[in-house]
Amino acid sequence: MKNGALFIKVAVLFCFMAGCSFMNEQQEISKPATLIQRQLISEGQDLKNRLLIIATGDMSGVYYSLGQRLSNMFEKYNGAVSGTQVTHASIENTELVSLHRAEIGFTSVDVLDLPETDKSKLRALTALYSNFVQIVTTKQNDIDSLEDLVGKRISVGTTGSGTRLMAERILLETDLPLDQLNLSYLSFSQSAEALQNGTIDAAFFSSGIPNNEIAFISRQTELSFIPIPEDIIERLQEQYGVYTSNEIPSDTYKGMKKSVQTISIKNVLVTYDEMSDQHAYNLVKTLYEHLPELQHTHPAASDISIEEATKQVPLDFHSGAMKYFSEQGIIENQ
Repeated sequence: MKNGALFIKVAVLFCFMAGCSFMNEQQEISKPATLIQRQLISEGQDLKNRLLIIATGDMSGVYYSLGQRLSNMFEKYNGAVSGTQVTHASIENTELVSLHRAEIGFTSVDVLDLPETDKSKLRALTALYSNFVQIVTTKQNDIDSLEDLVGKRISVGTTGSGTRLMAERILLETDLPLDQLNLSYLSFSQSAEALQNGTIDAAFFSSGIPNNEIAFISRQTELSFIPIPEDIIERLQEQYGVYTSNEIPSDTYKGMKKSVQTISIKNVLVTYDEMSDQHAYNLVKTLYEHLPELQHTHPAASDISIEEATKQVPLDFHSGAMKYFSEQGIIENQ
């Protein structure tokens, strides 16, 4: 009987994930989870055989690789039936979670204050690492500053992504004639390919470092990184309050000669407000008790720390997560 129930749950997970493709910008997010899906994720108090879908991002991005690892950890240590969903990342992920189309989602914290984000339906599980804005071009394009982007072909990230949000905010703070920017809305992998074959001149990436796609093309093509001027950083900080002045270290990618001034933004793992306290508690407990496994997945995850778990997150934390942090002596909730 137990095996039969587990088979049904695996079948539901497979059908759900196979039927949901979010890489087409014209496709709308489908209706909230069905009654049977709601029952699978809410019954009982532990995670054994529970359906857990993790909304991630581009398959070449850090969200996806860490989401895959988390999925494996929740299956291994909690007995959950878990899987990842490829998405456009931050903005889409918050919508998926608020609609109960995913139990967990990765997002950057600047997305949380957008008008379309329903914070009342979301709860934070833990702060994660930071994304770094990386504006990439090739040496042959002779682009050294944001001013040089006039008349150029630029990828600003896909609709529904934190990359596009960040790129548009940066460009709006410049004095560039926006009608003279030729914008494309490409994923990380599409942007990298387009840079290599010359169909675009520059691309915005907002991700943990190193970004896998940038690292790959840096071994084949001589790249340049465009810095963000201090005055733009200051205006963004004043206007939004969630951005940090930072640098891409000079040893991040092959061929870099010096560090590059940029901004970073904290990432957070979110769930919906109706997640049970025990489920949320177990998710956070598993993440931190086996944190080295997650950190071995990508260098960006080395910045995940329980001491920073409740900081720089403009969202109410789930009470189940806070119970775990309280037990560990992490009681500050910002």
